Amino acid sequence: MIFAKRCLLPLIASAVIACPAVAAPGLWEVRDDDSAIWLFGSFHVLPENTEWRTELFDRLLAAADKVVFETDVSPAAMAAVGAEAFTRGIYVDGTLLTDVITAEAEARLREETSTYGLQVGPLLAMRPWMAANAISVAAMATSGYTEQGVEFQLQPELAIEKLVFLETGAEQIEVLAGAPEDEQVALLVSTLDQLDILPKMMSKMIRNWSGGTPERLAQMFLMEMGGFEEAFLDRLLYARNRNWISPLQGMLERNEENMVVVGAAHLIGQDSVLDLLEQAGYEVERIQ
Repeated sequence: MIFAKRCLLPLIASAVIACPAVAAPGLWEVRDDDSAIWLFGSFHVLPENTEWRTELFDRLLAAADKVVFETDVSPAAMAAVGAEAFTRGIYVDGTLLTDVITAEAEARLREETSTYGLQVGPLLAMRPWMAANAISVAAMATSGYTEQGVEFQLQPELAIEKLVFLETGAEQIEVLAGAPEDEQVALLVSTLDQLDILPKMMSKMIRNWSGGTPERLAQMFLMEMGGFEEAFLDRLLYARNRNWISPLQGMLERNEENMVVVGAAHLIGQDSVLDLLEQAGYEVERIQ
């Protein structure tokens, strides 16, 4: 999820990551009787100069009928998402963030805003999910991080008529903004708790992603997400995985040979997109 990753994976190590000499993130082929689609697990945010493209990936990308992303990350689309997020993320009834979080969470919030140079006042007008996002973005900026994720690199290279999107930006925001308040508070608290450990965790996750060891990536992702509510995880990952199966099946039924680029977390473990496609009777083979 492009927007949510700024909340959930907020701190990529700003130092250069020691990636493998030959980077090869996971790439899978899913077949029916007479056609195939290729699924590539991406990271939406990456340190600058991370090597991840391979000859096989570029060859399949060029051959694909369409390239399918979670959502549009063009500048115009992201501006619209930002406006929608602001509308959905600010209290307009006089409520303050401190009215819905504990005194302990408030103290931690004030500590972290000081660390990252944020003003507390604007944060107090935000709903918990929006505050979590703001703190994450500030943490990345403080570390000198600039957005270099897979989708942001690929989409400008491709003709607009070749692009397909599984979700709208508004649908992605709904995952966070539509969550019950207790889930939003849990998201904020977990984000605050993880700020100190995320740089090291994310460094390891990206090394395993670029090195092509998704089984290790799955273990670390589950560890990182351990502080989040089960309902939120279903909203963020599993419900969306289920929603994507029908359009992916439609591509195979129409004999479209498409490249599908979605967050790596959607392709690892039980109830992943790959798992659901295999359960539906498709042949799934890892080709990179």
